[in-house]
Amino acid sequence: MADPRLRPFRGPIAAFASMVALVMATGAVLFARKLGLRPADVEAFYLGGGEMARARSLAGMLEVAVPHLLATPIVLFVTLHLVAFASRARRRPFAVLAGMSFGCALAGIAGGFAIRWVWPGLAVVKIAAFVGLEATMLLWLGLLVTAIAPPTGREARSDEPQAVPGPAR
Repeated sequence: MADPRLRPFRGPIAAFASMVALVMATGAVLFARKLGLRPADVEAFYLGGGEMARARSLAGMLEVAVPHLLATPIVLFVTLHLVAFASRARRRPFAVLAGMSFGCALAGIAGGFAIRWVWPGLAVVKIAAFVGLEATMLLWLGLLVTAIAPPTGREARSDEPQAVPGPAR
């Protein structure tokens, strides 16, 4: 059952969830097209490969990583707080899922540096971190949309005032 105090905020929360979903979809397409979804493709992206590709430079990687180090935690922070305020999430599952989300985000951002300068075999971790972040964000957005959705069917009827039976006459 959705909290009735959220009714005025349904529109803005739905708009936020839609925009985040759009950014996630765009990110998935860009990841698949630029880096690829196979470890060998991700390695080649960072280390260089093919005839024209060069290894990624530190400056080029920082130009991507620094904005992500600000934007990704902010989006996660806002989404998690909206879910916490809008739903009755239990503390432990909420904390575990939040930790997974932030962990995947950090692993995804750091993964490129690790592939380039530590060990190319970490490309699998980069892909797993991306998929994990996308999956947990979809779950968060699903929880958020469910929490603000107007009651339907049985829930809607249970919110209506019930007649209190009085003494029989």
